[in-house]
Amino acid sequence: MAVSVQGIRTVVLHVTDVARAASFYELALGLPRVYEHRGRIAVQLGEARLLLHPSELDSEDVTTARHGRTELYLGVLDVDAALGELRDKGVPVLHEATDEPWGERDAAVLDPDGYPIYLTQSGSGDWTSGK
Repeated sequence: MAVSVQGIRTVVLHVTDVARAASFYELALGLPRVYEHRGRIAVQLGEARLLLHPSELDSEDVTTARHGRTELYLGVLDVDAALGELRDKGVPVLHEATDEPWGERDAAVLDPDGYPIYLTQSGSGDWTSGK
């Protein structure tokens, strides 16, 4: 029997300053805070949660891998408007809005810890529509 995956529930980002990261996700992207415990803060990200976790290891997390690269892709209605709004807030732009060959329009910004945050606008015939 296969596992019935329903989608992403939580994405964990290990950040150098939880308060600074939370401020970015709450103020720049408008994501509501839904949880705070033991130095961790979670914001609601559509149906999922984004958990901002201190990057230093603690006794409960010694087995967790802290290496590798993480990118977030966030669906937006208007990539150009979202990018302009973030640019106006001083958010560094990594990748200008571009029509991609797979049918989406994407742009990317950087969060305070240098994680790339891609803004994705679905277009007709994009790979997520099954067309």
